[in-house]
Amino acid sequence: MGISFLSDKKTLQDLIQPALAAASSKSTLPALEGLLFQLEDNELTVCGYDLEKGVKTHGKVIPKEPGAVILKAQKIAALIRMLPDCDITFEANERNTVRIYAGLNDFTLHGLTAEAFPSIPDLGGENAFCISQSLMKEIINSTCFAVSQDDARPILTGEFFRVENRSITAVALDNRRLAMREERECVFDNESSFSFVVPGKSLQELARLLRDTDDMLRVEFTAKYVIFKLDEIVLFSRLLEGEYLDYKRVISTQNKIFVKVDRQEFEDAVARASLMVDDRGNKTINCLSCQFAGDTLEVAGAAHDGKGNVGLKIEKEGEDLKIGFQHRFLLDALRAAKDEKVSLALSSALGPMFISPVEPSATGTYLYLVMAFKLPRE
Repeated sequence: MGISFLSDKKTLQDLIQPALAAASSKSTLPALEGLLFQLEDNELTVCGYDLEKGVKTHGKVIPKEPGAVILKAQKIAALIRMLPDCDITFEANERNTVRIYAGLNDFTLHGLTAEAFPSIPDLGGENAFCISQSLMKEIINSTCFAVSQDDARPILTGEFFRVENRSITAVALDNRRLAMREERECVFDNESSFSFVVPGKSLQELARLLRDTDDMLRVEFTAKYVIFKLDEIVLFSRLLEGEYLDYKRVISTQNKIFVKVDRQEFEDAVARASLMVDDRGNKTINCLSCQFAGDTLEVAGAAHDGKGNVGLKIEKEGEDLKIGFQHRFLLDALRAAKDEKVSLALSSALGPMFISPVEPSATGTYLYLVMAFKLPRE
């Protein structure tokens, strides 16, 4: 007989659900659409792997027979979720036919041999550091939205990280925006400097796994892989190869207009004016306009079927300016900033706008860049 064990429903769900995110939704290799179940002693390991990223979980069950089998990820996850809250028996024979029964429920699934699962990389690296789960989650959520979705420049579909002693810098950018976060005195178990680029999709899955807690996340990496270790869950991802864009060159500019504004009021104004923007139209024509005049900022949106203006008070140094932005890019940056007040820095109607805190924290800061769109002639 193949793999066989007894478990409660919650344990199985806690093992399957994280791994589910790393199983391929559509692949020419059936094994990549499955989860690998492995039992040794009383520890059950569940793994999903799509050749780019993987999630491996482990937990205690009541063993009957050690072994391994691959089951269709979506089907086994749905089945376990729908079973009653009781003990679940899992039995596989030598032909990889799996019988799962709980109470009066009895199901049979046809699996694949464990040998069909792709080889998993070594989940340990020489370089490593630790950082709190809550802070890493916050860093990812406040920057990853700016990762490029265009495969034309593969390196920009990932986020750049630089770790130096106890500090970490994260940068994401595409052709129209940049998000940067710097945190100091937050990295532990590290005395060296290194950098790496993690695919944005892998970071999104990591953010879902991280908890709002001070518990440590251990990060290890090799020349080709990064490994994130959270208690009984391990997420590993292929690193992106190549040289990342020189983001410091991108953010160096001669700004001459400086504005302080209530962040929430600015976000609300952009959201209201965006109601008048037709997302299906030409973004250059249907972008938002922001007019900085005296102590007032007027945000305006217009399309073929309507227009709207929203005004708010600001503190401004420098000349008046009218500039256009893609409203979603502006909203993403303002929502990520979170401070009560933010500082805006601009140079011209065709230059970028920089968003940063009015009063940076002693331990960290952020910077968002949103490129301007050329406004149509009035």
